[in-house]
Amino acid sequence: MAEQDNLAIIQKLEGQAERLRTLLDKDTRGPKRPLIIEFSGSPKAGKTRCIHGLELFLKRNGFRAEVFTERASIAPIKSKGHLYFNIWVSCASLQGMLESLYRELDVFILDRGLFDALVWNQWLRITGKTTQEEADAVDGFFMMPQWTELVDLVIVMTCDPKVSLEREYSEQLTTRQGTIMAVDTLRQIQEATEATIHKSGSKFKRILKMDTTNTKTMQAVAQVTEQVLESLNVLLDECLCVLPASAIPSLPAEGMVTDQATIQQFLDAVAGQRQFMPRSQAETNPNYYQPIPCAVVNYQDRILFLRRKKKGHPLHDTYAVWAGGHAVQSDDKGNDILVEALERELSEEIFIRGEYTLDPKPVGLVRTSEDARASRHIGVVYRLELKTEEVALAMNQREFRETRGNSMSGRLVEVNRIPEFYTAMGNWSKSIVDEFWPDPARTHDDGTLFGSHRQDVGL
Repeated sequence: MAEQDNLAIIQKLEGQAERLRTLLDKDTRGPKRPLIIEFSGSPKAGKTRCIHGLELFLKRNGFRAEVFTERASIAPIKSKGHLYFNIWVSCASLQGMLESLYRELDVFILDRGLFDALVWNQWLRITGKTTQEEADAVDGFFMMPQWTELVDLVIVMTCDPKVSLEREYSEQLTTRQGTIMAVDTLRQIQEATEATIHKSGSKFKRILKMDTTNTKTMQAVAQVTEQVLESLNVLLDECLCVLPASAIPSLPAEGMVTDQATIQQFLDAVAGQRQFMPRSQAETNPNYYQPIPCAVVNYQDRILFLRRKKKGHPLHDTYAVWAGGHAVQSDDKGNDILVEALERELSEEIFIRGEYTLDPKPVGLVRTSEDARASRHIGVVYRLELKTEEVALAMNQREFRETRGNSMSGRLVEVNRIPEFYTAMGNWSKSIVDEFWPDPARTHDDGTLFGSHRQDVGL
């Protein structure tokens, strides 16, 4: 009976994996980054076996998965009870995680990472090995949103200390306890784990806590795999902000709308009738529209032009006078979801965080009718002014290299030169230019806007 039960579990998981694999193959653009899973918890709680089982399952089912093994065993700092040891090991994990963003991986598995850094920091504090000031400084660094928002799932595995020791010595020729593998220390680590979940758990997207004291390996691996597939589904088929078509005010099929009453009606629909729908459904359902917050970035008399290099993307190799993207469920933080989404997209796409003035009142709505899918995307256009010349220089002649080898080139262009590049713009950009910088004298793109520096000296 147990064998039949195990076979049923395997078949169920493999069916889920096949659906996700199909979903991944259909999206030619692919996700921006790999799914990042972190394992943490008590020694001998079954973490290593679960990691190996998960990695094998993912690879056998066609996913590109990699395990970043904890660096504790190769740390040059030998004292595990010292602040330096935790910092060295944790920074190595952070480095591995950041590097994974730029590699062709579907799933990246951390054998101890950011959450674990916080647990050990808590343990160092309660055992008097660090001051409160030092502990707070370490927590502040490893809890930076730039890091924690990358971790999709933290799996915290715990085990009764006595059982941990039984497992440790079941195949050893000694029963002498070590520095960490001692009952009192293991209890302290569990206390530190609970305290970290209570104090910092809300900083992470999801935490799965598993007590494996009485759990068989097969059960633990199956539970972990199911949760990882669920998180992978969220990443691959993220929930987008959508509006029922019936809630949308009457808009032209093409072009820019600047009537403030119409814009406000649209914003009211976002505020009161927004829903969230998996991307695979939102992109094909004709009964729902997607608001896309986007900003025209300017500094004095110059506008930021962008050109995306991302094959399969509808804006590949065209000029854009806006930056932005979809609003997703994680942007719904109780404030203005469109502004929240826009600020996140600006950080992700052109690496700018707060050094600008963003007018929270949109200046227009933009739409294109080039195909049915595109017509259901409604651009909500904002104005953004860079604060300083230094920030402007950072935007100019810049390649914003995203993950997976994709990139966007950026260039600040004087307003009077916009017509030179009009014919190479995307439809939204043309509509924005037509509204705010109309000029009947359109010339063809000369191809040098994002050429070499020597070519662009005259721009």
